[in-house]
Amino acid sequence: TPVGWSLMIGLCCTGIVGHLALIKAYENLDAVIVQPISYWQLVLGAMIAVTVFGEVLRWNTVVGAVIVVGAGLFTVWREWVVSRRARRAEEVGRV
Repeated sequence: TPVGWSLMIGLCCTGIVGHLALIKAYENLDAVIVQPISYWQLVLGAMIAVTVFGEVLRWNTVVGAVIVVGAGLFTVWREWVVSRRARRAEEVGRV
């Protein structure tokens, strides 16, 4: 149907724009800064699945999501600590 085709074209266009924006973000920023955005895809996807499609999240899905998001957040935190130590060492070297 024409409505279905227009929705499909709109979906394709938004997907293309989203991927191009993510590619540009990875070109211009550190992956540590951009990566947490990818974790939001997991959270938002689960929320949409539950609210819109009425899916029920099983415990193994929730545990897996917590492990993935936790590992990503740990990586962001670790990189922040490393960069802060490097800045301090650089400041001490200048004095």
